[in-house]
Amino acid sequence: MKAVVALGSNLGDRRAHLAAGLVALQTLGTVVPSPLVMETPDESGTGPAYLNTVAILVTGEADPRRLLEALLRLELLAGRDRGTGKNAPRTLDLDLITTDGTRGAWTWETPEDLQCLGPELTLELPHPRAFRRPFVLEPWRALSDPGECGGVIPGK
Repeated sequence: MKAVVALGSNLGDRRAHLAAGLVALQTLGTVVPSPLVMETPDESGTGPAYLNTVAILVTGEADPRRLLEALLRLELLAGRDRGTGKNAPRTLDLDLITTDGTRGAWTWETPEDLQCLGPELTLELPHPRAFRRPFVLEPWRALSDPGECGGVIPGK
């Protein structure tokens, strides 16, 4: 499956966290990172500014729910503290934006190793807010073939 993954960081050495996130994504498959990294204000207006980028991930995982679980595990390994609230500053944020062909909404029981996230996980594809976020769209457009994931071309 091909997937678009958005990466963000607004704590500590943000650039190093993004680089480590791209390396961590390679444990899941082949990664094509965007050449564009953007600095954007925290959406809440109260936290530190983010560095954001996107990457195309080509993975053998065919189930988007399992892919999301893998992304959440990578966030936790990168030191993301989910106990401080939904929009709290974070070392690494990995959002599954879209995949090639899979659309829908899912809710399922959280695996045991991710119970710190609550009893259920949810996923909506494509990501419901991604197409209104320049910090997702601009790095995605900067890829040589932005339509390579499911024929979705951002902003069109």
